[in-house]
Amino acid sequence: LPCHTMGNPKPSVSWVKGETVVKET
Repeated sequence: LPCHTMGNPKPSVSWVKGETVVKET
């Protein structure tokens, strides 16, 4: 998955591209 929203307690979007992990709150 290119991007997955894992933030039930808090809306956090974790973008995983290859080896680049960008966390956007």
